[in-house]
Amino acid sequence: MAILTNQEAADSLNYDSADQMPSKVLSIFLPAVNEYLKSSTGKDWGALTTTYTAIDPVAKMTAVILLVRWFENPGEMGTASGIGVIGMIAQLGAKYQQESQL
Repeated sequence: MAILTNQEAADSLNYDSADQMPSKVLSIFLPAVNEYLKSSTGKDWGALTTTYTAIDPVAKMTAVILLVRWFENPGEMGTASGIGVIGMIAQLGAKYQQESQL
């Protein structure tokens, strides 16, 4: 499962529906955002379990920030710049480390 639904991605990119978005958003950008956050933090934030029953709101916000930045400026694809988004990724990593120790 992806961190963002197709409609959440559409809303983030100011489209009324997922059908209006370029197909590369669903086929390239969303999978890349998911993998980037998984690689950066060690956790698949889109995978729900019996104890992790809803997508973390910080993971959603971080995914939105990356999606919008990468979509609006493809030169930033695969990077996270700015103290805000880097801090959010660090928070997710720390949260996962805490979960792993329980």
